[in-house]
Amino acid sequence: MKRPILCLLLVFVLSRYAAPQTKADEAAVQQIPKAFVSAWATHDGHQLAKLMADDVDFVNVGGDWMHGRPDFELYHTRLLAGPFKDSTLTMLDAAVRFIRPDLAVLHWTWSIKGDGEEDAKTHAPRRGIFTMLVQKREDAWLIAVAQNTNEMPGPNPELDGIKPPIAFPPTR
Repeated sequence: MKRPILCLLLVFVLSRYAAPQTKADEAAVQQIPKAFVSAWATHDGHQLAKLMADDVDFVNVGGDWMHGRPDFELYHTRLLAGPFKDSTLTMLDAAVRFIRPDLAVLHWTWSIKGDGEEDAKTHAPRRGIFTMLVQKREDAWLIAVAQNTNEMPGPNPELDGIKPPIAFPPTR
């Protein structure tokens, strides 16, 4: 009698970790890039930092690694009040893959204009891709880890025959 009860209890406990995420969780994670872009538009580092976990690890396109929300906020407050004060960030596409019900990998492509780093000849926006590990902590989905990478212009023959889940749209 003890064995079936133990098995049932084990199935119940393990099913918590194997359960698929809810539609609400999927929608919340899909909303993160939009919230990031919206906070960026205010040019307020504090608003942007609200999307980060307290112990966030954030690597920017220049390879600078910030650990913790306070450092993220300080850096982005300075950035958004300084060289990026007139910048406009746009989300292009996003893809989400849940690892566990409370943990997801979020990739999203972006373009930015007005940061002074766009193409000097064409003034085309600079583009890149974020890789984020987002985690549900209490009732909020927060960015726990992020890596931001600039798009490398030009063809890449090593990618022939490989179709990424999201790709940059062709430049005009």
